[in-house]
Amino acid sequence: MSDSDYDRKSCEAILGREWPRLLETAEAWIKAEPGEPVARLALIIGFLLQGNYREAYAHHELLFSSREGDDPASTIQAHEARLRAFAERLVKDHPESPGPRLFLGLTLAQAGDLEGAIREYKVEARLEPQDAFPHYFQGQAHQALGRLDMAIRGYREAVKLAPQDVRMRLNLGSACHLQGNLETAIAQYREAIKLNPSDPLLHYNLGLVLSDQGRLEPAIAAYKESARLNPEDALVHYALGLVQETKGSFSQAIAEFEAAVRLAPTLAMAYTRLGWIHYNQRKVPQAAEAFEKAVQCDGKDPHALHGLGLTKLAMRKEEEAVDLLRQAFSLEERPDRKNLIRGVLVRVGAAMP
Repeated sequence: MSDSDYDRKSCEAILGREWPRLLETAEAWIKAEPGEPVARLALIIGFLLQGNYREAYAHHELLFSSREGDDPASTIQAHEARLRAFAERLVKDHPESPGPRLFLGLTLAQAGDLEGAIREYKVEARLEPQDAFPHYFQGQAHQALGRLDMAIRGYREAVKLAPQDVRMRLNLGSACHLQGNLETAIAQYREAIKLNPSDPLLHYNLGLVLSDQGRLEPAIAAYKESARLNPEDALVHYALGLVQETKGSFSQAIAEFEAAVRLAPTLAMAYTRLGWIHYNQRKVPQAAEAFEKAVQCDGKDPHALHGLGLTKLAMRKEEEAVDLLRQAFSLEERPDRKNLIRGVLVRVGAAMP
């Protein structure tokens, strides 16, 4: 097929709000014309409406990157102009059709024009009052702009219109968690889990909220289910380790942090937690090993540098310790930790950085 055929088929799918058909057409178009920006845009939007955000993001990066030798700014500007022209032409030709409005809104969002995207989503919501997508994507845009209350309003409307769509509940739960409305977040995650009990992310997010609420045993149960469903997720083991550490179950916390670094050998924060547990248990060699790995993975982590400095002091390596503690003091932003580092430096008679 020619470019014009793919263009026509894409427009027909958008007008009919036949999003699976749009994705299918875009996949064929991009195979035929890998450098065609409109094909890539249609592919991104097809994936977004399918809920495949990983693929959408990957193609977004490809769309807004430049080939070697190209000027990045001019390439992006040229792509944006082409994409806007395609989407705006559809809206101009079909001003009362909701599909082109949603497509234009998503196009503007991809280009970073979130205010423009919100305007188009509002028009689409008026044209098709039963469609959850404009409210859902409005919520995402408002959240990206820091308007959490308005984001939650959009997500609530999306859930009302599409109560069986896990995505709507997931975003509402996440936004309510950020807002500090933990009970609503928990309720949304539990409803989402009923709809899709095999999704490890839902159990993980539920664990996060329960942990923040201080309900440690239910949080552990949620994290363990997430780990069972996705055994390769290092962050679940890290989160489990934090809860076990909070409980005072240090041997179990160590086991979880060690599982995390086996899965993700550069996960500095897990090495840091291991270091502090070992240090507080006066296991200096184990603490030193963990802190050194943390600093190797992230040399700007003040908490790891602080721990390694204290460990070096315990090993009677004062010169190394003072250098590490000074680095930690310079990088640390938390006042309580900064005061602790200052106190150690004063105690050993070191000049302040």
